[in-house]
Amino acid sequence: MKNTLLLIGLLLLTTNFSYGQEDTIYSIAYTQTAYRNFDLNDRDTGNYFFIDTIQLNNIWQIGTPSKTIFNSAYSTPLALVTDTLNNYPVNNGSSFSFTIYTDDATTISFWHQINCDSLSDGGVVEYSTDGGTAWNNILTSPFTLTNFYSNSSTISSNSNKPGFTGTSGWVHSTIYGYALNFVKFKFTFTSDSMNTNKDGWMIDDFFVNCLGTGIKEIGANSPFHIFPNPTSDYISISSDNTAKLFLVTVKNILGQNILTTDKTTIDLSHLDRGIYFVQLTTDRGNYETRVLRM
Repeated sequence: MKNTLLLIGLLLLTTNFSYGQEDTIYSIAYTQTAYRNFDLNDRDTGNYFFIDTIQLNNIWQIGTPSKTIFNSAYSTPLALVTDTLNNYPVNNGSSFSFTIYTDDATTISFWHQINCDSLSDGGVVEYSTDGGTAWNNILTSPFTLTNFYSNSSTISSNSNKPGFTGTSGWVHSTIYGYALNFVKFKFTFTSDSMNTNKDGWMIDDFFVNCLGTGIKEIGANSPFHIFPNPTSDYISISSDNTAKLFLVTVKNILGQNILTTDKTTIDLSHLDRGIYFVQLTTDRGNYETRVLRM
């Protein structure tokens, strides 16, 4: 078990893979934040993701996407794709899962694209708190979700469960929760009996981070700057390009989460006047500052 690994990226230089046993991602407060993507030279990180080989013709693969729409990873060259070369087949169901343990506020984020027959085929994210015996759609969870599907975005090939469907460009989705303990997450792509010759689902840059970890104050020597402060409406976040911003979290003075976003311009005009904490989740750790809403 690895008890300091917060962000996992898959790396496998082949395009087909399966694992019989998955390890647990430990996201513990007061440990060092790290960042990984599918292309880092660390094969051991693949142990954290489990491909369900019981499913016949599981099409999840890691490799260089070489299809009509999926022709490049988000962080080149590798990504996790529903087949790196071929369109997804009919009547398919393919899943991968991973387990996270955390003792504090934790963010899971990933970049992904979808290209499939709208409302017929697509991808569903589910979670389990009993080790995978019972699964629930992520929409029913207590987690805060950013850039996720809605209840009306149903997929007929997966019992009309809500999920990602249709066609999109790269989307940055996040799952935020507090004191998750052991939670298992499952990503499932399904298709119906009609072949529409589309690319499926592609995912890259998984990021798992405990927000209680080593928070630094945003100041003159930090890579980020938040302005104007004080503000009456919007704040903007600028960077010196030495760090990569993944997520912005705004909290009230009680430490309660007000909003999460991956945008660099944030509207605070709907909030009451007062002091708020703005926390940045980045590939160089976490940064925080106080902002006065006038």
